[in-house]
Amino acid sequence: MAAVNLIGSYNYALVALSVLIAIFASYAALDLAGRVTAASGWTRAVWLLGGAGAMGTGIWSMHYIGMLAFVLPIPTAYHWPTVLLSLFTAILASAIALYVVSRQKMGAFRAIAGSVLMGTGIASMHYIGMAAMRLPAVCQFNSSLVVMSVVFAVLISFAAIWITFHFRDEKTGIGWEKLAGAVVMGAAIPVMHYTGMAAASFTPSGTPVNLSHAVNISTLGTAGIAAVTFLVLGLALLTSWMDRQFAVQILQLQEAKLQRSEAYLAEAQRLTHTGSWAWRVAGRDALHLSEEWYRIYGFDPEKGPPAWEERLRRTHAEDRARWQGVIDRAIAEKSHYEVEFRILLPDATTKYIHTVGHPVLNASGDLVEFVGSSTDITERKRAEQATRLLAAIVESSHDAIVSKSLNGVITSWNKGAERMFGYAAEEAVGQNITLIIPPERHYEERTIVDQLTRGERVDHFETVRRRKDGSLLDVSLTISPMKDASGRVVGASKLARDITERKRAEEALRQAQTDLAHASRLTTMGEFTASLAHEVKQPIAAAVTDANTCLRWITRDEPDLKEAREAAWRIVKDAKRATEIIDRVRLLFKKGTPQRELVDVNEVAREMLVLLGDEASRHFISVRTELAENLPQVTGDRVQLQQVLMNLIVNGVDAMHDVDGPRELIVKSQPAENNELLLSVSDTGVGLPQHQADQIFNAFFTTKTHGTGMGLRISRSIVESHGGRLWAADNSPRGASFCFTLPIKTGADE
Repeated sequence: MAAVNLIGSYNYALVALSVLIAIFASYAALDLAGRVTAASGWTRAVWLLGGAGAMGTGIWSMHYIGMLAFVLPIPTAYHWPTVLLSLFTAILASAIALYVVSRQKMGAFRAIAGSVLMGTGIASMHYIGMAAMRLPAVCQFNSSLVVMSVVFAVLISFAAIWITFHFRDEKTGIGWEKLAGAVVMGAAIPVMHYTGMAAASFTPSGTPVNLSHAVNISTLGTAGIAAVTFLVLGLALLTSWMDRQFAVQILQLQEAKLQRSEAYLAEAQRLTHTGSWAWRVAGRDALHLSEEWYRIYGFDPEKGPPAWEERLRRTHAEDRARWQGVIDRAIAEKSHYEVEFRILLPDATTKYIHTVGHPVLNASGDLVEFVGSSTDITERKRAEQATRLLAAIVESSHDAIVSKSLNGVITSWNKGAERMFGYAAEEAVGQNITLIIPPERHYEERTIVDQLTRGERVDHFETVRRRKDGSLLDVSLTISPMKDASGRVVGASKLARDITERKRAEEALRQAQTDLAHASRLTTMGEFTASLAHEVKQPIAAAVTDANTCLRWITRDEPDLKEAREAAWRIVKDAKRATEIIDRVRLLFKKGTPQRELVDVNEVAREMLVLLGDEASRHFISVRTELAENLPQVTGDRVQLQQVLMNLIVNGVDAMHDVDGPRELIVKSQPAENNELLLSVSDTGVGLPQHQADQIFNAFFTTKTHGTGMGLRISRSIVESHGGRLWAADNSPRGASFCFTLPIKTGADE
């Protein structure tokens, strides 16, 4: 028995819904095409993909609801993976269409190719969707109707592309025109769809249906598909509308920006002292004069543009002929001109002006006007004059003034540098600064550069530099960082002053001070010859006594070697003591250059008390020491520090010669603040001279009958050369204290 085709029917409400969705999707396509065209870069790609998604969803939804509108007398399910594939096909076809219509130009070939691709995509979507049906029947297609449906798809796609391309401009087709275009486009997909549906026939089959991954669509599901479609298309239209409003705002902002730019231009002219102008060649009337031009030239803008003769009279008399000649030549040659000249204002103010003019020709090539600008360069001219003056000062300076980059390359070299170092500017510029730095002092340059890069200035840095002939000279350097416009250090400016003669004078002064100190020591030691002789005599006398004792023990009938040995040891001890006293005295008498070493100040104090203790005893002066234990050593010259203590102790002894009452000399050492040691010599003598206490450290000031007035002056110089401080104060109830500090760590003298 021959199989009978199943008779299907349509739900006309769903048919109408599918057509409505197609029209809505078409309207969205027209709107989105305008946004894709207006966008560029990554924004264009986003609009293209988003628009394709919305439009493809609308096309697919129309197709799927159109299939649901076809009702068969058998249950029908849909294979959802195949349904998704049809959705992706619709989106791809939409992307192709939007890409084609968003181009700046669309020729016939591009329109036909796009139509074929879009129509084929829509047809593929339809038949892929048909393949998703799962029902107990066999589906057969009428090939003629299938071909007709594909042709319809291509033709109506062509019409849709053409309509979209011409209505894509957001400023046209906003009302009925765009809606009419959407209706025409919306007819494309339903016509193709229902032609394709008419090509299909269904014959019942007893073969079991494979319902894996298949779903049944209820009325609620159909409503959901329609709702989601309208939501997606509505959001797409809303986004497009918002973007269009944003574009309008941007356009308004650009117009406002243009107005601000014009205001900025006027402000820029004011800040740069540049006025713009235009004047007609025929009659030489001014066509345009900016506000800044009026301000520069001193004319009143309320009175209108000044005549050519007025402008000419404003030009300085000495520059007028040259200015007129430049303009006449530019007119004759129809060429650009540029000239600097002076103008003289009514209040006798002189300004320097830099003018640039550009010729404007008509279509016939005739010169009709000049446009250009005039800049007030008065400040620049003054700066140039100041720069020339500064350059003249630099060139005439006796000091060497040199500039260099941070990597040490010399960039300038004045006459003073030529005289000081012996290199001509041509020889020095371009060379490294190490050209004049002795090899053993190259490290100084690295230290200086580190300091400069921190933006710090180097002041009065005394060092040694080398001349072209290899000789060395002492210099004092003042180095300043050179910065660019952004404040970044890019180089350095060096001023070098030859201090060789000053150094020699300082050395001579130091030598004179050393000689004077030596003479002072000799004078002081001469005053205490008797005391020193007594100090030396005591151990010698003791040694003689011990020697006699030793002889007696040895010459006995029965020699007592033990006693003789002890007497001999005492002889050795006394001899060493005498030797030490003589060595200390000889050291004080010795003349030589200062030698810095680590010194124990307590040991120095004890040595001086040994030498001067007898003198104190002769005047019934008790000597007491308060020397702190475990004091750190100081770096200094031992002999010079001995001389300071000797002067202070001798002064204390002298101050108590004629004092009634207790006579006590106290020598004290202790730690002090700021990493220093404090030493003091206190007495109970007559005290500091009244009304003259501030003069006791002056050279040649003395209260002694036979004093030289140099002892305290020399002592203060010695202490200060060691980095310390020496001062005096009255004691209570009488006497004076002389105190001085020494740094625990100090460098050697220069």
